[in-house]
Amino acid sequence: MKHTTPLHRRTLPPNLVGSDSTPSLTLRSDRKRNFRDAVERVLTRSWTTCLSITVAALTGCGQKESTDPGAAGGQRPVVITQKPVEIRVKGSDTMVQLATGWSEAYRKVKSNVFVNADGGGTGTGFAALQNNTCDICDASREIKKEEIEKTKTVTGKDVKEFVVAYDALAVYAHPSNPINEISIEELREIWAENGAVTSWEQINPAIKGKIALFGRQNNSGTYDYFREHICGQTSAGKQRELRGGISEMNGSAEVVENVSKTPLALGYSGMGYKTPDVKWLKVSSKKGEPAVEPGTDVARSGKYPIARKLYLYTAGEPAGEVKAYIDWILSPEGQKIVEKEGFVPLK
Repeated sequence: MKHTTPLHRRTLPPNLVGSDSTPSLTLRSDRKRNFRDAVERVLTRSWTTCLSITVAALTGCGQKESTDPGAAGGQRPVVITQKPVEIRVKGSDTMVQLATGWSEAYRKVKSNVFVNADGGGTGTGFAALQNNTCDICDASREIKKEEIEKTKTVTGKDVKEFVVAYDALAVYAHPSNPINEISIEELREIWAENGAVTSWEQINPAIKGKIALFGRQNNSGTYDYFREHICGQTSAGKQRELRGGISEMNGSAEVVENVSKTPLALGYSGMGYKTPDVKWLKVSSKKGEPAVEPGTDVARSGKYPIARKLYLYTAGEPAGEVKAYIDWILSPEGQKIVEKEGFVPLK
C-alpha cells in the first residue's frame, strides 16, 4: 500500500519555501477557504431543495402542475397557484336541483371555483341581488319592473338577464285519479279566488270528493307564474288571486310528495319533479281542444299551454369567474345538465 503523507505534514517544493513560513501559511489558508466554500455551496443547494419541497407540499391544494419544457434534461413540474373563488347563487326553488347539478359539474371544469347554490324562492333571490348577498339570482319568472328599479336604486347597476332553459309547469294528480286531461278554463275555476269548482265530480262524475290543492308559497316564482297564467284577470282588469285554503309548500318536491300521498289531490310544479308516485295531466287551452302532455319539444315551441322560460339575473354586466360560469351554463356542456335534470335545453 502506498503511504500518503498527511496534508499538514507535506513538504513544499523548494521554490515555494522562502526565508520565512508565509507562503506555506498562505497555501494552507487558501485550501481551508476553498474547502469552506465548497461546503457552503453544498449546504446552500440542500437548503434550497428542502425549502422548495416544503413550499410545494404546503401549497399543493388548489394548484395544478404544468411543465417547463426549457428545463435541462427534460420537463420539470412548475407549480401554478389557483386562487379559490366563491360564486353565490340564490333564488328559485324550482331551479335549485338544476343549480346544484350545474354547481357539481362545474367543479370538474374549474376545481378552484365553488358555486354555492341556494333556494328560498325567486323573490328571495331578487332581494339578495339587491342587497349584494348573491352574485346570481335564479328565477322561474321574468323580473318585475319594480324589482329592476329597486336593484338599480340600491346597487347603481342595471339588471342583466340570461335565459338558460325552458320548463313545462306540470299539473300533478294521484295515480288513482281517473282524470287524464284538464283545460286552462277548468284549472282557473279550481285555483282562482271565487272559483266555481271545488269538488272532483264537477270535472268528472267518475271521481267524487273535495279537491285538495297543493301549491307553492307566495315568494316563489312558480307561484307567481301559475297565478298570472292560470288565474287570469278580473272583469276590472286586475290580477285574480289564488283562492284560500291551498296548502302552500316550501319547494316543488314537497308539492309532488304531498300529491303522491293524497288521492284527491291536485298540485303544480316543474315537470322535472315528476316521480313514479304521481301522474301529470294533459292540458288544453280550452275545454274540447286537444290536450298536450308536458315535454321538451312542446315546452320549447310553446305548444304546451303552461310553458315558461327559466332565467339567471345579475346586477351589472357579469365579469371574471361569474361571467365564465354563465358562459359555461349556456354552452353545450352546461345545457346537457339542463336535460339531465328534467328541464328543457335552449336548443
